[in-house]
Amino acid sequence: MGQLLSKLGRWIYRHAKLTIVAFFITIAVSVGAALSFGIHFDSAGMSIQGSQSERANKLMEKEFPSTRQNGGQVQIVLHLNNGKALTTDKNQQVMAELFQDVQKNSHVKMVILPAMLNSYSKDGMTATARVIYKQKGENVSEKTVDALEKSIKITRHKSIQTELTSNDVTISGMDNGEQAEVVGLAIAFVILAITFASLLVAGIPILSALLGLVTGMMLVLISTNFLSVATFSMSLVGMMGLAVGIDYALFIISRYRQELQQNKSKKDALSAAMSTAGTSVIFAGATVIVALLSMTVLGIDMLSVMGITASLAILTAILTSLTFVPAMLVVLGDRVTGKKPNRLLQFASKMRIEGGWGKLVTKYKLLLTMLVVVVLGVIATPFTHINLGLPNDSVKSEKLTERRAYDLMTEAYGEGSQATLVVLLKTDDMVKVSDSVNEIKDLGNVATVSQAMPSKDNDYQMITVIPKTDANAVKTKKLVHKIRDLNQKKGLPKFAIIIVLFAFILLTVVFRSLLIPLVAVLGFVLSLGATLGAIVFIAQDGHFINLFGIPAKGAILNFLPVLVIGIMFGLAMDYEVFLVSRIREHYLKTENTRQAVILGMRDSGPAVVAAALIMMAVFSGFIFASDAIVKSMGLVLASGILFDAILVRLILVPATIDLFGKASWYLPKWLDKILPNVKID
Repeated sequence: MGQLLSKLGRWIYRHAKLTIVAFFITIAVSVGAALSFGIHFDSAGMSIQGSQSERANKLMEKEFPSTRQNGGQVQIVLHLNNGKALTTDKNQQVMAELFQDVQKNSHVKMVILPAMLNSYSKDGMTATARVIYKQKGENVSEKTVDALEKSIKITRHKSIQTELTSNDVTISGMDNGEQAEVVGLAIAFVILAITFASLLVAGIPILSALLGLVTGMMLVLISTNFLSVATFSMSLVGMMGLAVGIDYALFIISRYRQELQQNKSKKDALSAAMSTAGTSVIFAGATVIVALLSMTVLGIDMLSVMGITASLAILTAILTSLTFVPAMLVVLGDRVTGKKPNRLLQFASKMRIEGGWGKLVTKYKLLLTMLVVVVLGVIATPFTHINLGLPNDSVKSEKLTERRAYDLMTEAYGEGSQATLVVLLKTDDMVKVSDSVNEIKDLGNVATVSQAMPSKDNDYQMITVIPKTDANAVKTKKLVHKIRDLNQKKGLPKFAIIIVLFAFILLTVVFRSLLIPLVAVLGFVLSLGATLGAIVFIAQDGHFINLFGIPAKGAILNFLPVLVIGIMFGLAMDYEVFLVSRIREHYLKTENTRQAVILGMRDSGPAVVAAALIMMAVFSGFIFASDAIVKSMGLVLASGILFDAILVRLILVPATIDLFGKASWYLPKWLDKILPNVKID
């Protein structure tokens, strides 16, 4: 691999401008292909295929055709707080005017009135109506929603609070954090400028990552024609594409400049950087892709698609780093070699202690090892009471109409009003049905149980159960036997075991060691626990939610642990490979473990620190998105990088390598013979 990349580096050196032109042609082709194929995001992208609830939904649609939802639906929530009920003649007249205006829209199939839904609250102050559209929810346009919002001004102007909510129609635009991400990129630019003491060099990784991301997103848009891709998947694509794209370019540029410091020619320096850092980029990127694609073992379509789409962004980041970045280094010539650094930035970059971190870690290795283990263990503690669920309108900003509608309905009908459960009984014996209804009533946490409705052939009976608590409450999940949580818990351990075993085998092959891979995977488990513990402490328990702009505490996104395991594993292996491969490179030359750690930390440490800070900055930008899913992904990934890259890879790993000494590099001879020889340094 190294020889091939070395040859690629020499070819790019001779044809740098041609490489850049070819790169931009590739981007243009990808954009043209995406536009020609069209874009077809799936609003049902969060359905968990294979779960009991998903199978029940299909069965219900088959046996009870009237429940099948063909068109998008929006719920109108009306409320008065002036002591006069909505049932008065005057208010009924205003509401009738509203419903007539809504019905005028050509896309509206029908409006189901509060009287038909029997939705008036006990005090008559709150009611709901339902708008059913002719198109499916994902096909209801923004213009159509705007028309509905214009219609509800009729009742709002008459002092009737009117709000909208929907499960399948987008009402408030989704904020994926693009604006805040600009701040993250600005911070990344500052970090790169200080690292390289050059504004020009700092721009190369940013530009490279953005261009690679464009190509990656075009591939994702094309994939929407073949896969069920949810819109929030683009946020994960953006996070991963930008973060790894900047990091991979950073490592190649850093190694190129180090090779130049050894008085090599530009051609030889580029060749050496491609054969070493370039190989590490391919290896690390492939590891991230494998980790993301391994989410398919869970059998959940949504997670499989998220893994596939994010993998496309990683792939384009790798290719961009190995083509566009070296070509730019050649074209810019002496301006990026570091021979003429910016004086102010050079002063800032010299404020770090050159090689001092490695000396500090090796000097206090035992203390630091114990400290990291204890700190991560304590932070992981809240993970023991994690409560998984899907985000609902309760965690949205109060500025949004969906959140206000949720609050109105909760106040009027109780917390369980928006957590209606449907139970299907396969029987035509009404005595058994009556017994089942009574058993459900006796379960506890049950507000009401409806009468049974027979299917068309009377083979099934459908009853609805309204709990006393919210859909994401632990008590509600106990009532439905934690259907989705059970489904997730069966797959999650299997997925985690596969990831950990893969990591151990992979690192054993690469570093020809047993202890280093063992520490790496144990460190990953610790940082994973701390990451999930931190998100529970903040988002679920409600600590510091105002600091992170979280409107209210709530359940943790049910598939977030899977995403964390898949993504964090890949990124953890990134830093493990870049850092330990350099330590091993020095150990093979000196056979002195402590010196190898100090020299490896000196050479790769600053780049790893910069890469980790950049990735945290990129992920942090998404924390301030208004969408709950995007916000939670940004928060958990930013904290995960903090724990794994800073505490585990830059402290625990080098400290334990020095602590174990030569034993760190021990590998039984019989195992050494049967393992493939993979060289990445």
